[in-house]
Amino acid sequence: MRRIILMAMVLAVTVAGCNRFPDNGLQISANLLPDDSCFVDPAQEERLLRGLWDISYRTPGGETPDYGIALQLLSYLVNTSLEFQADQNNIQVDNYDIEILLPDGSKPDLGGLTNPYRVTTSAVIASTVPGGDAIPGVGFATGIPGDYQATLVALGVGEILLSIRAGGTTRGGFSQRSASFLWPVSLCAGCLNNCASDDLDTSCLPGQDVWPYCVL
Repeated sequence: MRRIILMAMVLAVTVAGCNRFPDNGLQISANLLPDDSCFVDPAQEERLLRGLWDISYRTPGGETPDYGIALQLLSYLVNTSLEFQADQNNIQVDNYDIEILLPDGSKPDLGGLTNPYRVTTSAVIASTVPGGDAIPGVGFATGIPGDYQATLVALGVGEILLSIRAGGTTRGGFSQRSASFLWPVSLCAGCLNNCASDDLDTSCLPGQDVWPYCVL
């Protein structure tokens, strides 16, 4: 079952919401798909086309899980290393600013929940050597806190958008903030509940994207 969902949700080259030309040197280029051991290679070609969050899934402890993201990050800042000085343009990315939007781009009423909000991540992105390609990095984070789920369900919509901007600081002390990366997340009830799946034992993030779970 997971393989069927993969065909519909994973694209090797084209990425939904990708900003091809960033406002500055830092760019979010994709949301990457972890493998069966929950490992992500920053340079991998396999990536998600869109998100899926099964609102019926609960952790073994009965809690609502967060929706996780593994964003591929690129830096187009030029390497400035000299014989007597280390490169000052490597970026330490340490946060994502995330805003939940409706499919038409408007901002929903989430009651007292903070929107937009900031989540932490950790990734060091190398600068680009002149004439070379950008070297990708990856930053894991919570995309949607689990305690937002009930409020999102109450909106009565089948999809939301995450507007995500990565932030960090170069080794030289300059702040960087990427342009917005739009990530669509569909909401479903029980669509990933598949007790017959061969992938249950290796389901990295059960209840989201392509990862099954089993509730009899």
